[in-house]
Amino acid sequence: MSDEYRPNPDRLLAGIKKEEGEKVRGHFRVFFGMCPGVGKTYAMLKAGVEQVQQGVDLVIGVVETHGRKETEELLSGLEIIPRKKIFYKETILSEMDLDAILSRRPALVLVDELAHSNAPGARHPKRYQDVVELLDAGIDVYSTVNVQHLESRADLVQQITGVKVQERIPDSILDLANQIELIDISAQGLLKRMKEGKVYQGDRAVRAEENFFKETHLTALRELALRYTAERVDQDLQNQMVVQQIQGPWNTQERLLVAVSHSPFAARLIRATRRMSFSLEAPWIALHVESEARLGSEDQAMLLKNLNLARELGAEVVSVKNNNIAESIREISHERNVTQIIMGRPQQSWWHRLQGRGSLLDQLVQKSSAVDVHIIRQQERGASRRVRWIPPGFQSSFTAYWYAFCGLFGVSFICGLAAPVIGYRSVGFIFLLTMIIIGLVTTLGPVLFAAALSALIWNFFFIPPVMTFAISSAEDVMMCLSYFLVALLSGVLADRIHQRDKDLESRERRTRVLYELVREFASAMSVMEVSLAASLSLERILNGKVKIILADDDGELLRKSINDLKVDEKDFALAVWAFENNRHAGWKTETLSESRCLAIPLRAKERSVGVLLFYPREKDSLSLDQQHILENVSAQTAMALDRLRLQKRAEKAKVLEASESLHQALLNSVSHELRTPLTAIIGSASAITDKTLSEQESVRDQLIEDIMDSSLRLNQVVENLLDMSRLNSGVLELKKQWIDLNDLVAGLPGKLRRLLAQHKISIVAPSLPIFLKLDEKLMEHVISNLLTNAVRYSPEGSTITLTLENTSGVVLSVKDEGPGIPAPSLAHIFTAFYRVPGSALGGVGLGLAIVKALVVAHGGEVYARNRTDRSGAEFIVKLPYEIPPQELTGES
Repeated sequence: MSDEYRPNPDRLLAGIKKEEGEKVRGHFRVFFGMCPGVGKTYAMLKAGVEQVQQGVDLVIGVVETHGRKETEELLSGLEIIPRKKIFYKETILSEMDLDAILSRRPALVLVDELAHSNAPGARHPKRYQDVVELLDAGIDVYSTVNVQHLESRADLVQQITGVKVQERIPDSILDLANQIELIDISAQGLLKRMKEGKVYQGDRAVRAEENFFKETHLTALRELALRYTAERVDQDLQNQMVVQQIQGPWNTQERLLVAVSHSPFAARLIRATRRMSFSLEAPWIALHVESEARLGSEDQAMLLKNLNLARELGAEVVSVKNNNIAESIREISHERNVTQIIMGRPQQSWWHRLQGRGSLLDQLVQKSSAVDVHIIRQQERGASRRVRWIPPGFQSSFTAYWYAFCGLFGVSFICGLAAPVIGYRSVGFIFLLTMIIIGLVTTLGPVLFAAALSALIWNFFFIPPVMTFAISSAEDVMMCLSYFLVALLSGVLADRIHQRDKDLESRERRTRVLYELVREFASAMSVMEVSLAASLSLERILNGKVKIILADDDGELLRKSINDLKVDEKDFALAVWAFENNRHAGWKTETLSESRCLAIPLRAKERSVGVLLFYPREKDSLSLDQQHILENVSAQTAMALDRLRLQKRAEKAKVLEASESLHQALLNSVSHELRTPLTAIIGSASAITDKTLSEQESVRDQLIEDIMDSSLRLNQVVENLLDMSRLNSGVLELKKQWIDLNDLVAGLPGKLRRLLAQHKISIVAPSLPIFLKLDEKLMEHVISNLLTNAVRYSPEGSTITLTLENTSGVVLSVKDEGPGIPAPSLAHIFTAFYRVPGSALGGVGLGLAIVKALVVAHGGEVYARNRTDRSGAEFIVKLPYEIPPQELTGES
């Protein structure tokens, strides 16, 4: 590796980490195509057969042949893992058995249709998640996918074909692939296969050819697939060049770079580069090299305008700090594999001519022979814009000059005492040392002031003849002038070191703030947390106030700032313009520049997610460094907000999927609960109509009793459903009145005699009445549901104990002698539609949920626990106690 080129350490470290990750994971090979029917599955099976012939342990995870004979023939002789059966909506679906593959642990597994959505009940909702788990387990995977399934290409595919693709995979999944193999075929060749019945058959082939499989659609999809593969290969090449420290560029793909400065001619260079990149269909970079030269406000504004123009035209804006502009251009060109550099005609200064360095073009051509350099002519040759020199004195406070004066006065006093001993020439060296110290602790203005003042003091008070500015000796004249120049240069160099230290401290502080911001974004779980983190970071760095306005799902800006700061009509109109045009607007821009805030669209990968409004507290323009910070924070904020949006969408999809699964389970359970008593009622009623059976009194009585039992069971199911519906809708009202809870409990066994016929009931209650203000019907429903639950889970002949106590409050408990409740289920036992795993058939899972809702509505609490004296469960209901009226108790 040449000393002139050193790779970017961050990119080198990222490349090394990626290679280390690939060594830990399994090898991932993807067969990529433009659409179904190009031969991806066939190519994958053929590659798998070759691996088997080489002795590789291979299994088939899942392969869809779609009835194609040549594909099915390749399956013969290969081990196929049986698919897992999943019952869904009264249909048996088959999916890849992930657990069986992990247990079998082959060296290579073939998984077709990477974008497939698994049936509800599978471990992962998407097949690509199964593949990731296999790769993490160290198993090699071959898979297939079409270009329309990529998340980044889905909208474009819908625009081309008019078909919305439902099954998508994130682009990051293909980033895990070690090898992407493009299976290519012409549009005419694919249509020929379609007519031969090798893609679809029958009516399906006719419909596909009339809609999706049109020649124009297929040609566009083919171009998308070819472009994606080319981009991926180019990215892999750049990573390999960085890791292996290969000096480029290799002209595998054109990549342009334009050098941008504060010159008014830079805009023409930027537009010319945009035209060249468009014609070459190549990416381009706008590079600005920031040197130590200070720019005036006009030059600073022009530079920001040029960089914003490059950003709006689609360039990747890169800014670096370096005094050697040619060296920075060469380094970025090597790092980014740039093939062409675009720049304006340089003007060589007299200082460069004196040094013999030549112009910027000469320096680039001498040491960048592998890169083409384009010189864009200027339409008019106006006066060259020079760097505006800012007087250093106006940048320092009066205190700095006062400290410099006091320091020189103190040193002069000490030297005045020591001059007879050390001589006036030694005094000059002491003043020179003082100048270096002043340069390290203050700015350039006080340094120049101290240099001139120290020379005058030394001349007037120490160089003979003293007390006069006249110098008698020629040697002393040369020494005084030399001292002034050396003191001046020493102070300037010390000031430069001091400024670099300040720049490093400032950069370190900004880096720390940005690091903390990224860390907060990574842990943020809400939009408010992201907005507050971005606002606080920008306010600390840029001394300004920040408001963030988000867009809704329909792509319209909300009227209110997310961080609860009021936005007036003018600022909101500015935000709407920036959002709709995807451009900066407002303060110090070309659009509505008199506005009091700067509007920056928060652009994510797919769309704009909102607008960031920055209100500066100072009227001066932002520096280039501050502008970059604002851009970076805005980009990070947009990515964090988009991540939360996608995460919310994924969670919503999971909830909908779980809701659909729960709905299906509920429908099956409710239909079973309704069908069972209805079947019994219909069967018993039909038997009664039989004269032979109805004449037998005992049989007739049994049939009538069965009808009554089934009717009661059906009535209880309907009541539970209605109660839960009323509770969820909030229309249930309590009709409280004073009742004796003892009487209510004592009368229940008679009302539930059919339910309790096969069990013993034991009631333990105090002899005195317990008056409570309750809804009698609903409290009877609570106790009935608890007894029904005890009967369902207790063996016949066992005892159910109902206890009523009135100590510090009213406590009602129901104990059974069943198997008890598993410890993990105790926390979920009162959840609607929850049933303990392994429970016998019957029941919807609403009884205990209704018990809790009704008890809580009465201001009480209910919980369950397992009995300690024997097996069984105990349900405890605690109700609040109020002192009843005197007319009920007869007590004063």
